[in-house]
Amino acid sequence: MQRIIAFEGIDGSGKTTVARIVAVELIKMGYKVTLSHEPYRVEISRLLEETAWKDPLALTFLFSGDRALHVNEVLKKNADFHIFDRYYCSTLAYQGALGLDLNWLLKVSSFFPKPFATFILDVPVEVGLKRVRRDSLAFKRKYESLNKVRELYLKIAPLCNGYVIDATKGVEDVVREVISLLTGLLSASSNARGPQEV
Repeated sequence: MQRIIAFEGIDGSGKTTVARIVAVELIKMGYKVTLSHEPYRVEISRLLEETAWKDPLALTFLFSGDRALHVNEVLKKNADFHIFDRYYCSTLAYQGALGLDLNWLLKVSSFFPKPFATFILDVPVEVGLKRVRRDSLAFKRKYESLNKVRELYLKIAPLCNGYVIDATKGVEDVVREVISLLTGLLSASSNARGPQEV
């Protein structure tokens, strides 16, 4: 049985670091694990840059096309867990914050398999910005938009099989909480096929 585990959060939430450590920990526990991220294809990343990240409709279709390639390729690999650094919850939060209708974004995202669990690493925007680029004027200008993204992440967590983690804590504490939650979820689903299963 293959399961998708997604890590989400605003810029500077620590999701990339935590995803990598959790992958290592699961391997140590004897699981086969893949680790990948979105955007997945370099070609799509270039197109995303050309949009200047301003057109929410173009962003939604580009990310969704990239996600289709991502899912189709990665799920062919033999693994117990496929860890994604960003998944469709990012589309709901980021493009939703740009003004697109959440119900429409949900329909687009419904073509992709639901994750076994999504861990939303939550930090205040000022913490995320400080972690990413302390003195970046460009990121300071993103403060308002990232607040909207953060609010949407918290709102849509149940739609992504999401678990909100306080990521202001140390990385070791965050990883420990994620592993603990995963262990509980695996135990609970061991005798039944849940709706999240791929």
